[in-house]
Amino acid sequence: MIGALDMSIVNITVPTIIKSWQIPIGVGSLIIISYMLTITGLILFMGKLGDRYGFRLLFILGLVLFGLGSLLCGMAADITSLIVFRVLQGAGAAMFSAIGPAVITTYLPPSARGRSLGFLIAMSAAGYALGPGIGGFVSQYAGWRWVFFLNIPIVILALLMSWYCLPPASKKVEQKPLNFTGPALFVAALILLLSAFTFYQVPGTPDAVLLLLFFGGVIIAGFFAFRERHNPDPLISLALVRNRDFKLGILACLIITTLFSGVTYLMPLYLINSRHLDPTLAGLIMTIPALLSILVAPASGSFADRHGSIRISMIAVGLAAAGFLIFFTFNPLTLVLIIVAGLLITRVSTAAFFGPNARLIMGHCPPGSVGDGSGVMMTVRHVGMVAGIAFFQSVFAIRMYMAGIPRNGTPLVSKLTPALSVLGYQAVFLVSFALCIIVIIIIRMTREVPDSEYSPAPELLPPDAMI
Repeated sequence: MIGALDMSIVNITVPTIIKSWQIPIGVGSLIIISYMLTITGLILFMGKLGDRYGFRLLFILGLVLFGLGSLLCGMAADITSLIVFRVLQGAGAAMFSAIGPAVITTYLPPSARGRSLGFLIAMSAAGYALGPGIGGFVSQYAGWRWVFFLNIPIVILALLMSWYCLPPASKKVEQKPLNFTGPALFVAALILLLSAFTFYQVPGTPDAVLLLLFFGGVIIAGFFAFRERHNPDPLISLALVRNRDFKLGILACLIITTLFSGVTYLMPLYLINSRHLDPTLAGLIMTIPALLSILVAPASGSFADRHGSIRISMIAVGLAAAGFLIFFTFNPLTLVLIIVAGLLITRVSTAAFFGPNARLIMGHCPPGSVGDGSGVMMTVRHVGMVAGIAFFQSVFAIRMYMAGIPRNGTPLVSKLTPALSVLGYQAVFLVSFALCIIVIIIIRMTREVPDSEYSPAPELLPPDAMI
C-alpha cells in the first residue's frame, strides 16, 4: 500500500511543486516518471535478490531506503535533488513491492493464499484511491513537503511489524556473483519501448524518432533474451521461463493490467470533456468503484481458494467484457446512471481478477523461485500500468486520424468534436472487449495447480513464524 499511496499522493502534489519552484511542466513530470521507471526497472532484480538473501532482509532494507528517500525528498532544495531522491524512494519501493506476494506464498498455507493476495491488491487499490484526497489536503494546509514526511511514521510502523513478524532466512547465501548486465539490458529495453509509446502522443514527434526508440528497445530486448538463455544465473529463473502455465498467467496479468490502467486514465477525460460533467462529480463517479474494489479483491481471492483460480478469473474477465460492450453503446444521450453501471461492472470485475490471477501465478513458482516469480509478476503489473496509458491513448489517436484529422504536429485535443470523441472512445472500448476475450482464452488454456504441488520448503517455515 505504501508504494501505491506514494505514487498517487505525489501525483496530485506535482502542480503545487511546479508552481512553487517555477519549473516547466515537462521537468515537473520527471518527479512522477523517475519514481515509476525506477520501480518498474528494478522489481524483477529485487525479486531475485529476495530468493538469494531472504525476504526479511530485503523487505526491511527496502523500507529503510524508502523512508530515507522520503525524508530527503521533503528536504530537497531544488528539482534536481528531488528527482534523485525520488529514484532512491523508487529503489526502496521496488524492494518491498517485489517481496510482498513471495512472502504470502511462502509463509501462508495454500487455503489462504488467494484471500491474502487479494487483500494485498486491495491495499494497493486503497492507496491509489486515497492518495489524491490525502495529498491535496496535506499540500494545501501543511505544504507539499509534508506529503513526503507523511511516509516516515508509516515506514517506522512497517519496520517494527516486519522485524517481529518476518522470520529470518534459514538457508545459506549463494556465493556466485550477481548478474548485473541482465538488469541493465532489461531497464534499457523497457525505457526505450515505453518512451516510443509515450512520445507518440507528443505533437510533432518525428516518425523516425519513434521508430528508433521502438526498434532500439526491441533489439535490446532480443539481446537480453538471447543472453539470458545462455547465462548460468539468468535474471528470470529457467524453471519459470520453461513453465507454460506461469507464462500464460503472466500474459493474462499484463493484458488486464494494461487494459485497467488505460481505461481508468481515459474515463475521467470522457466524463469531463465528452459528457461535460463537473470535475467533482466525475471524481466521485471514479472513486466509488475504486472503493468497492477494495472489498471485492479479497473476496474474489477467497472464492479462488475454495473454487479454483481458473473459474473465478474467467467469470471476472467475462463480466468485464460485458461491461465494455455496455461502454461501446455510449453516445452523447446516454444516461449518467448507465455510465456509472458500466463503470462499476468493469472496474469491480477487473479488480476481482487480480487476486485469483496472482494465486495462479504464484502457485506455479517452485520454492526456490518464489521471489523471482513475485518480481516478474509485479514488474508486469507496473509495465502494464505505464504502458496502458500510452497504448490506449494511441488507440484513441489512431481512430481520430482514421476519421480524417491530420497528424501534422498540432495538438489533437483542439480538433476534437463530441461526435469524433465518441468514435475514439468506442474504439478504446472495442479493443478492451477484444482483449478480454483473448484473456478468457488464455485462462482456459492454463492449468490449475494442485495446492500440494508447490508447497513451501520445510526450512522456510520456522515454527515460531508469526505470519
